[in-house]
Order: sequence, then structure tokens, then C-alpha cells
Amino acid sequence: MARSSLRAASISCLAIWIAIWLLFLSLRFSSFDIRIIPGIGGVMLCALVVALLAPVVAIGLATTAVIRQPREPLNWLTFGCAVAAFVGQAGLFLITRWL
Repeated sequence: MARSSLRAASISCLAIWIAIWLLFLSLRFSSFDIRIIPGIGGVMLCALVVALLAPVVAIGLATTAVIRQPREPLNWLTFGCAVAAFVGQAGLFLITRWL
């Protein structure tokens, strides 16, 4: 596997994570009620699981890219973004009272 493809896969995981959280935020602040759509509960649960696992997978891919090519600054930037996404998400879940 090419070294740049590990970085691209990690960036793709972070892009999916961002897209899912933007979907959640747009649904939260819109007047559209998704409960009327049949089967949406399973889809949203799968989206939540993907959003929870995407930063972990991105950290793993970015770590592998950093180990393979430590002098590449984009690998370190991708690793930092993945860690920031994970820490931000963990902080969000820790400060919410509905858990």
C-alpha cells in the first residue's frame, strides 16, 4: 500500500465523520421531523456508529502513515486532525447529560 494512500484513507475517514456530524446538526436545527420516515432509526444508528468509529480508524491509518514516513508534514497534520476529532467527540459525549 502506498504511503500517500494511507493518508488519503485517513482524510476520507475524517471527511465522512464531518459529513455525518453536519447531517446530525442540520437535522437538529431544522424543522424537518425524520421520525415519519420508516426505518430511519436503523439508518441513524448506523450513522452514529460510523461517526463514533471514524476518528479511531483515522488515527490508526494516520499513525501507520507517520510510522512509514515520519518526515512528511502532511502525515503529522492528518494525525493531529484525527486526534483532535477524537478528543472533540469524546469531550462532547462526556459533557452531555443524556448519556
